[in-house]
Amino acid sequence: MRRAMVASVLAVAVAATAGACGGDASGTSDDGGKQIEVLYRVEPSWPHFEKMIKQAKTQFESSHKGVTIKLTAVQGTNEDYYTKLALLNRSPDSAPDVYLHDTFQVNADVAAGKLAPLDDYLKNWPDWNTQYSEAVQQAAKGPDGKIYGVPISTDTRGLWYNKDIFAKAGIQVPWEPKTWADVLTAARAIKQKVPGVIPFNMYSTKPLGEAATMQGFEMLLYGTPGGTLYDDTQKKWVASSKGFTDSLGFVNTVYREGLGPKAADAFNPKLGEKVGQDWFPGGKLGIGLDGAWMAAAWTPKSTKPWPQWTEKMGWTPMPTQNGQAPGAVSMSGGWVMAMSSYAKDKKDAFDFISIATDKDNTLLYSTGSGDLAPRKDVAADPKYTADNPSVKFWTDLASVTHYRPAYEVYPKVSAEVQKAMEAVTTGSKTPEQAAKEYADALPAVAGGPDKVVSGS
Repeated sequence: MRRAMVASVLAVAVAATAGACGGDASGTSDDGGKQIEVLYRVEPSWPHFEKMIKQAKTQFESSHKGVTIKLTAVQGTNEDYYTKLALLNRSPDSAPDVYLHDTFQVNADVAAGKLAPLDDYLKNWPDWNTQYSEAVQQAAKGPDGKIYGVPISTDTRGLWYNKDIFAKAGIQVPWEPKTWADVLTAARAIKQKVPGVIPFNMYSTKPLGEAATMQGFEMLLYGTPGGTLYDDTQKKWVASSKGFTDSLGFVNTVYREGLGPKAADAFNPKLGEKVGQDWFPGGKLGIGLDGAWMAAAWTPKSTKPWPQWTEKMGWTPMPTQNGQAPGAVSMSGGWVMAMSSYAKDKKDAFDFISIATDKDNTLLYSTGSGDLAPRKDVAADPKYTADNPSVKFWTDLASVTHYRPAYEVYPKVSAEVQKAMEAVTTGSKTPEQAAKEYADALPAVAGGPDKVVSGS
C-alpha cells in the first residue's frame, strides 16, 4: 500500500507497463493519428479503476474518430506510482496528458507548473455545476482559485470492528466508543480474552506512507482540542502542540502494550490488503482504524467476496480524544482526473476526463471500489448502496470530517510525521522525543522559521 525502499521504488517505476495501445508520448499514435496518454495506478487486488478507465477508453474512441487513448498502468504502491509520474513529468515529451491524481498532491504539481487549469472546459460541461457539490468542487482547487481536477472519488475514515471477536471479549455491540480511552479499553479486553487475535490496527510506519499520516496520525491529531498540522489563521505550520504529543502517545500505548500488529506487519507496505482480505474475514483482527472503502474487499464484485461481512462487521466513528465536541472525527481525501500542462490537445484530453467521470463510469468505479461517490446522481442511484449497508454511515461522517492542508510542502511535512510515528512505533523514541524532532525539522521543511508557529 505504501512506500518501499527507494531503490525498489525506482526499479518498479521504471519497469511500469503500458496498456494495449501503441505510440509514444509525442501525441501521435502508431497509425499517425492523435493520441491521448492516460496514466493510472493498478494492483491485482484493486482492479476497479482499470475496469472503469478501459470502459471510458472504448466510449471515447467510438465518439472521437482518429484519436487513440493510450492507457499506461503503473503496477505497485502509491509511492511507486508517484515516482513514475515524477520521472515522466521531467520532460514535455514523456509527460502523460491525463493522470489519476491524489488530491493532496495536486497543489505541489500546480506550484511546479505541471497541471493545466480546467475552468474554461468546466464552464461548458453541465455536469460540473449540477452533479458536484461546492465542497466536492474544492477537492482540486489550487491556491490561485482555479480547478485542476475532476473528482472520481472521495472518502471518510473511522473504526471497523469484528462482532464475533467482540462477543468473545465481552464487549457489547453496537460498539460506540466516546473517547480514545474507550478504544484502548476495548483493545485491552480483546488481548486478554481472545488470544491470538490482533486487538487493534492502525497504520504508523513510513512504508505505509500517506496512510500512516492520514488514516493514522491525523485521525488522532484532528480529534484533539485545537489539533491541526496547519494554522489557517496565521498561515503557518504548527511545530509542536500538546495534541501532537498526545497523538504520538496513543500510538506508543498501542505498541508498548502489544495491542497492535507485529513489527513485520506494521512495516508491510501491503498491510491494508492484509487487513481487508485476511485479518477481518479470518477473524484475526478486532478493531481497525481505516477507510470507507474497506467494504469493497468483501462485496460480490471484489476479488475475494465475503458474503457474511454485513453480519460479522460493525462500524463506528473514531471518537475525539476526550469526547469533546463534535464527539467524532474523520479525514477525507480522494482522487481526481487531472490534465497535464504539457498536453498537446487539451480539448480532447478534457473530453476524455468528462467521459471517465460521467455517471455511468463513476457508478462503475464507486460500486466496485467502495469509495464514496462525488456525483449527486451516483449517490442517489440504488445500485450504489445495493451491496453496501455501511455506505450511508460513511457518507454521513462528512459532517465531522477534516481535510489535509494541501499546500505545496505538505508531502514533506507528511514524511516528517511518518518519521515521528515510526520512531514511536518501534520504541526508538518516546512521544516527547519524536515530537521534538518533528518540531526541530519543520522549519527547514516548511521554508523557514517564519513559516512555523508553536501550538498550544
